[in-house]
Amino acid sequence: MIVDAHVFLGAGLFGYGQTLSEVCANMERLGIDKAILVPVKPRDYHLAPMNDLVADAVRQYPDRFLGLCRVDPWQGEAALAEVRRGFEELGACGLYLDPWEENFQVNDRIVFPLVEQAREYGKPVMVNAGHVRVSHPTQVGDLAARFPTVQFVACNGAQINICGILLFDARRMLEVCPNVVIETAGTYREDFLEEIMTEVGEDRVIFASRSPIYDQPFEMSRVRFAHLSDSQKEKMWGLNALRVFGGT
Repeated sequence: MIVDAHVFLGAGLFGYGQTLSEVCANMERLGIDKAILVPVKPRDYHLAPMNDLVADAVRQYPDRFLGLCRVDPWQGEAALAEVRRGFEELGACGLYLDPWEENFQVNDRIVFPLVEQAREYGKPVMVNAGHVRVSHPTQVGDLAARFPTVQFVACNGAQINICGILLFDARRMLEVCPNVVIETAGTYREDFLEEIMTEVGEDRVIFASRSPIYDQPFEMSRVRFAHLSDSQKEKMWGLNALRVFGGT
């Protein structure tokens, strides 16, 4: 089974986005069985309607989609209320935090109540990771260490740096924080993904495209051409994501 653990839905403020029909058509064309839908940041900055959009898609196609709830930590109590609504009313499978687009440091204290809420509901937390100053691997690791019973998912392999320096920080973070897994999307070094799977743990990497920010067919090639066993690829393609997000 192929599970794309990060597919954006909606029209975003920053020019990217896609409709549900486009998502479904791409999944059919590429042989993707299930996707984790992530709300975009809309032009009016109101995330609640985007959470509703994702929830509606999950209700329409419950066998194909799971959905995350997205909030802005700067909204304080309103963000906490939206997390509760997401988990209790919308059926969200986890929390999505975007330090880059919402402009906060992922290990800032304003984030702690939201992660605590996810802990209480037993839900994972996905972080747009790898951005220097706001979601550096060391910052992600600091947050994960503060909440060791919460499952974190670090986007972009937990690093975005084409020189490769952050790969060392990302690996160290994964070694120290067993409650963090990484996505394959945007991780340009094939050997990094192979090393994490074989040396750190076969349950620590999940396939994700971050479509349409990244090209979905190209992102699939990271798994397809990895020098890994069939059983390891099976875990990366979908089994690890189903474990993290509670899909069946």
